[in-house]
Amino acid sequence: MVVYWEVIFLILQAVFLFMLVLGVPLSKGSGNKKNFIRHGYLTISALVLHTISVIIIMIYLATNGLLTLVDLPFLNSFTIIFHSILGTTALVMGFIVVGFWVSKPLGTMNCYRAKRLMLPTLIIWAISLILGYIIYFLQLF
Repeated sequence: MVVYWEVIFLILQAVFLFMLVLGVPLSKGSGNKKNFIRHGYLTISALVLHTISVIIIMIYLATNGLLTLVDLPFLNSFTIIFHSILGTTALVMGFIVVGFWVSKPLGTMNCYRAKRLMLPTLIIWAISLILGYIIYFLQLF
C-alpha cells in the first residue's frame, strides 16, 4: 500500500484549521468563561499540532525542494514563496495570540489584548492552506 504523505499532511492541516474555526463559536454568545477557556485550549492545540507538522514535513519539503525552485516557472515559484511567507506569518501571529493568553493566569482572559490579531491570523492561515493545496495540485499536472 502506497502512503501519500503529502495528502495526509494536507488533510491534517485542514483539520487543524477546522479546530480554530470550531473554537470561534465558543468565544461568541453568552461570554461564559468556560467557553473562552475551551476556545483557548482549541487554539493552543491547533497551533501546537500545526507547528509540529510544519517542523516535521514542511521544513523537510522546503529544504529538499529549494534547489528546484529556480527551475520552476515564475508563477509556481512565486506561489511557493508566497505560501511560505504567509504560513510563517500565520505561525508567528498564532504564537503571539497564544502568548498573550498564557502570559497571565488563564482566568484573567489576557487574550483580549490580542483580539484584533485573531481574525487576521485565521484568514492568513486559511489563505496559506489554500495556497498549499494549489501547490500540491500544480505538482500533479
